[in-house]
Amino acid sequence: LVRLNGVAGKILGSHHAYPDDVSRVLGEAMAAAAALADGLKFDGSFTLQIQGDGPLHTLVTDITNDRAMRGCAKFREDDVQALQEAGGQGSSLLDLLGTGHIAFTVDQGADMERYQGIIELAGTSIGDCIHQYFQQSEQLETAIKIVAGRAVADYPESPWQASALMVQRMPAEGGQPPSDEDEDAWRTAVILLSSVSDEELLSPTLTEEDVLSRLYGTVGGRVLDARDITVGCRCSRDRSAKILASFPMDEVLSMAEDGKVSMTCEFCETTF
Repeated sequence: LVRLNGVAGKILGSHHAYPDDVSRVLGEAMAAAAALADGLKFDGSFTLQIQGDGPLHTLVTDITNDRAMRGCAKFREDDVQALQEAGGQGSSLLDLLGTGHIAFTVDQGADMERYQGIIELAGTSIGDCIHQYFQQSEQLETAIKIVAGRAVADYPESPWQASALMVQRMPAEGGQPPSDEDEDAWRTAVILLSSVSDEELLSPTLTEEDVLSRLYGTVGGRVLDARDITVGCRCSRDRSAKILASFPMDEVLSMAEDGKVSMTCEFCETTF
């Protein structure tokens, strides 16, 4: 169970002033990335990147192994505005992104091989795409619900909120086929997951334990300690200098104004 109230509020409310539909999709992607990364063992970063040919053509969010998260989006503002005026808020994923793909990448540094999974954009939400990815891969059966939206009136500290709840089916011991009891338990878990409302996942008055108790209290379970996710960007003056050093000198000089080159991080808007 992932709840990104403070993180979503800072990234979507402070770092960026995107149109609501763009912020909503980025918030969903951030919550999805946090949920997926938590099931992996890695020392580096997990990136969820979406590219399409629609008005919202690029979206990137990543989270490190110590749970520092960032995110940004690129879009054609006039096209997004026209889409919202034509259909109102809440444009579908495919309306915004068009034809494209989602890539999941685990990067553990220059000395380690990168792992990447790619799935075509399909369905009406990022959750639909992730569900399809797990269906087509050799990985665990997975069900996920993702939601993002503006905060309710009595929670002004965070202008945006995002949440994801994911259940995965563990393989049977010894590689044995699942029993009828296992099948029933999995179906029950998925049905209960589908019953949770957007309002419950985003509610500032319901704790994580409240949400899980409402869903799975009759089944029973053990709740692990919460782990904080923070906003963190890996940009720096040194990294910016290294990027500039990769260009020919004449190109660097052409970027300069009054003898200085400025570079602005697309994730956190810091200018070096």
